[in-house]
Amino acid sequence: MTETGGTTGGRPLTRLALTFEVFHESHARAWYKFAHLQLGSKTAALRAVEAAFRELHRAWPHALRQDRVEAYAWAVLKDHVERRTSRGGSAFVETATFAELDPYRALLRESQELFGEMESRIGLFAAIARLPEKQHDVIVLRYVLGYSDARTGHILGVAETTVRSHVRWAKRTLARELRLEDPEIEGE
Repeated sequence: MTETGGTTGGRPLTRLALTFEVFHESHARAWYKFAHLQLGSKTAALRAVEAAFRELHRAWPHALRQDRVEAYAWAVLKDHVERRTSRGGSAFVETATFAELDPYRALLRESQELFGEMESRIGLFAAIARLPEKQHDVIVLRYVLGYSDARTGHILGVAETTVRSHVRWAKRTLARELRLEDPEIEGE
């Protein structure tokens, strides 16, 4: 017997469908924002996210058997974004540079405290775009989109301590690339 809860379009939801709906609702907005920054187009971002969710929906029982569902799902999203990125190259630098992002200001404030003045928004986002993949994802979610360490970890399916570690290494890499003081050495 299938346990149900809630309805969609008048039909009862199975527990499996309900877990997918909850996952979708809790991740769709962040996924869309991330995809939009990478692809530079609202339409392309929406298509990438919808395709990722369709694939994930088909594989949901398999996804639930993974050690980290969020990490598995993030890999599915990244695959769909990268497929579309390879067609025209990443639009991250341009999209992030010209977007009105309040969290960007928080990153600049923190960067100013840790690194000194940044030469330009373009230089910062270009440096972020060159970060290793995991550091890039964490910095984009944490600072560009403004999610907390806990929410970033949840989206990526990693521990909060892992998020903080990636942030620390990313900041060191950014400081080195932008030829600024190393924040770890400065604080010692």
